[in-house]
Amino acid sequence: MSVLHRLWVCLAAFVVATGCGGDGSGFAVVGDRSLEIEGFQDYVGEATGERWQGVSALVTSRLLDQYLDRQVILEAAGRRGLQLESENASLGPMDVQWLLDEMCGPASEPGQDQVDHEMANRLDTTQPVRAHVRQILVDSHEQALIVRERLVSGDDFLQVSLEMSRAPNAADGGELGFIDQGSLPQEIDDVVFALEAGAFSEPVPGPSGYHVFQVLEVVPSGPPDRTEVELAVRGEFSRQMAREHTNRCIQDLAAEIGLEVYGKNLWFRYTGRYVEE
Repeated sequence: MSVLHRLWVCLAAFVVATGCGGDGSGFAVVGDRSLEIEGFQDYVGEATGERWQGVSALVTSRLLDQYLDRQVILEAAGRRGLQLESENASLGPMDVQWLLDEMCGPASEPGQDQVDHEMANRLDTTQPVRAHVRQILVDSHEQALIVRERLVSGDDFLQVSLEMSRAPNAADGGELGFIDQGSLPQEIDDVVFALEAGAFSEPVPGPSGYHVFQVLEVVPSGPPDRTEVELAVRGEFSRQMAREHTNRCIQDLAAEIGLEVYGKNLWFRYTGRYVEE
């Protein structure tokens, strides 16, 4: 079977799991398909490993955005006749991105002028030791230990961030960018700059909760390396443009097929992207 057929079978299975039609208990309509509350409650439980009743409204709102995004992609892919290859395939992040690329095209790459301008700013400096850092922020030491265990075992950082972090930038994977040594509170600075690239910190207490940090890259003090700066600049612009492209694509697909959320049928106060203004 083709890759298209494999993806469509997976999407069809996802429809069955979430329910079709409605008996008045639906909490949203995507296209002409009603989504039932039980399907989303199961999704919350599977995503967090907790009973859906105990998950905070903030986290549940983020998960509902994610759930509705996938339902929009599912409906739009079905209308275009996209198909999948294997009944056993799972709809993972790469499959979702592939479908978006098929329907909206790939994201643009940054222009050379844009890259050159930012490079000129960064090359005209002497840099201290810097670390490219991201974080997940949770309420308790116990939650932080769970986060670290998941990350060490290979779980996707962005997925864990979406499910568990309450940092303002959780939806962007807790990205903190490059941080100069000495610019953080001493107790955090000591932890972050003791990590090797790719490593995860033990839980670190802070004023807002417990942090788990990952250092993606360490840049030594001295003149910036031109090749490294260009790679970093291109990577940052590419990730930003990819996020913006994905958001625009899903928004356009949602407008095309129609999406409505009935907040009164939810058990929490929904504050996500699909709230009607």
